[in-house]
Amino acid sequence: MPNLFKAPRDPANPNLAAFAAVGLSFILVSIGISACYEIGMLKYRAATLGKMACGLKVVRADGSDLGWGVCVGRYAMWNIVTSGLPYINFILMLISSIMAGTDSEKRALHDRVCNTRVIYK
Repeated sequence: MPNLFKAPRDPANPNLAAFAAVGLSFILVSIGISACYEIGMLKYRAATLGKMACGLKVVRADGSDLGWGVCVGRYAMWNIVTSGLPYINFILMLISSIMAGTDSEKRALHDRVCNTRVIYK
């Protein structure tokens, strides 16, 4: 009786599943590291290393410190929604650039959604 739960092997490419698993694992680990870095830096320092080098700080609209939810939302809005979706990212990046260029406070789309501002220290 044949084993119905075992996937058939492709003789031309026997390691396709292993290659896909390694690739997916790499993508998930890199997103996880990126998220931990940016969310942690925003929560505890209110800026990433690049913002600190430029003398910038991310604050809420009322000037208060960022909470975990705002840090996660800001990361998700910028890195996943705005930059990560194929084809849609071009439109969202264009809108975000126009918003930042025409707004007197220079707030982009992810700043408006999360109600944050980037200020000079």
